[in-house]
Amino acid sequence: MSARTPIVLLLIALVLLGYILAFERGRPGRREIESRSGLLVEALVRDRITRIRIASGDDRVALRREGEGFDETWTLEEPEAGPANPEPIEDYLRNWEFAIPVRTLEDPSPEDIVSFGIDSPKGEVVFEMGRAKVLVSLGSGSPVDGGGYVRIDDQKAVAVVGKDVVELFGHTADSFALKGDAGAPLLSDLEDAGPTDAGTDAAQ
Repeated sequence: MSARTPIVLLLIALVLLGYILAFERGRPGRREIESRSGLLVEALVRDRITRIRIASGDDRVALRREGEGFDETWTLEEPEAGPANPEPIEDYLRNWEFAIPVRTLEDPSPEDIVSFGIDSPKGEVVFEMGRAKVLVSLGSGSPVDGGGYVRIDDQKAVAVVGKDVVELFGHTADSFALKGDAGAPLLSDLEDAGPTDAGTDAAQ
């Protein structure tokens, strides 16, 4: 073994370590996952989420989170850029965060996978946590008792979920868009009305 060999091996190890750290950045630790044992998406940590992507049929929605705490803001990126309403997003995330499978099929057969429609999903939700991602896929098949089949990332296990979880895949941009206060008059309308109109209204 030459004198250079240990140095080369050390460099390779450092490169691999850097790659792993970059890939795993944002992914929850073992303790965080263990604390969520039994939930549908165990690797989902609300405070680490930086982006949400929803795909259902031809609909695409992308939401980006910036800041933390009181400085936290959400923005719509797809289908059009614009401000997002944090309240429905918070409800949406809470529903995902505490979703529980009806039952879990730990070792489905290849025939089951085809029957569940896992390889041809009709909906997908991706949670980005820094460079880490969690993919939740909704199979195109339907359980006898309703609901749907869900797989997390490329895990072998398939979860049977209720209708409430299936509905989370169907949210559109309208569900999260920041809407103005329809009951408040526009400033331009007040200026156009002028003092004469205001006095006439008061007299009536």
